[in-house]
Amino acid sequence: MVPLLLLLVVMRRIKDLDIDELREIVERVKALRSEGHSYGGIVRMISDEYNVRLSKATVIRWSKGTHSPFNRIKAISMEPSSELSYIIGVYLGDGSIHMKDNGRYVVKLKVIDREFAEAFANALDKLGIKATMGFERDSTRVDRFYVEGSNKALFRLLSGSRERLLSLAGEYPVEFLKGFFDSEGFPTISAGKTFAVQVAAVNSDLVVLEFVGKLLGVLGIGSKISKLYSKGHRVVIRGEEYSSNVDMFILWISRFEDVMRFAREIGFTAWRKEAKLRRAIELKLHYPNRKAVRLWHEEYEKGSRGYVPRANLFKPTLNSQREGAAGGSWPSPGGVWYGKDTREKEG
Repeated sequence: MVPLLLLLVVMRRIKDLDIDELREIVERVKALRSEGHSYGGIVRMISDEYNVRLSKATVIRWSKGTHSPFNRIKAISMEPSSELSYIIGVYLGDGSIHMKDNGRYVVKLKVIDREFAEAFANALDKLGIKATMGFERDSTRVDRFYVEGSNKALFRLLSGSRERLLSLAGEYPVEFLKGFFDSEGFPTISAGKTFAVQVAAVNSDLVVLEFVGKLLGVLGIGSKISKLYSKGHRVVIRGEEYSSNVDMFILWISRFEDVMRFAREIGFTAWRKEAKLRRAIELKLHYPNRKAVRLWHEEYEKGSRGYVPRANLFKPTLNSQREGAAGGSWPSPGGVWYGKDTREKEG
């Protein structure tokens, strides 16, 4: 005797639908009612056709036009745009999405740099999503700025097809790369016997890194990808040792000409990264190795996660620091950076 197999089909709810599918079902309900079907019959037909559970009361309200399911859904454009590409770049790095118990579809970012948080909030605002920004203190880790926005359409896009996501992002490559490198990228400086400037980005998704490398190539920026470490590798984060649950890859921009092009075309939103990169480029451009190394060590000291500015250096105000940032002119070899004059004394 063949055992009886019961197939349990989990019915979807209205909140499980994306906007396009919801709109299609609403129109289908109205069409069925206009054909003379009963409300109960429409409930069964929608269940069979779309695997969606509707109540009879919902069908009545939709048919009579007394209620629209779109009243609580903020409609935004999912067409290619600079803001959407930047948001996708951030999401594929530090960004996250989750659905709260109250039905809110949340897109969130937590970072240590105010400028980065503000840029992400501005991108959400320009897309039509109200963003909330704040600062949280956490005794277990570094204090961070957070940005949070809620929109079902954006949530569905980010959690959906990776192919569609990358296709949209690629329409505005500079903005996508800006968002990705704001999240995952950093300048790396070697100041030993020689002085070298590179840019790197770390991510566990090799497909994403390969896409990033492809877009960099379109902009004339060369890069290479290698495995940083394998799953199971022991890593130390904020003094605690963990075992990595994924393979990790790193993308390098190593040729100095490529690094300079990256700084001109893309750069970093966070001022601490941008200032470090531009100061290193200035030294590399205008001084021999030995002097570049000496000047660098006068201004930066080696920390646990790379070079950081020395605490005793005078720093100008934020507005002053922003002059000459991405899109502006390069500092001259005689310029003052972090209040330190690098010019040769006359005589």
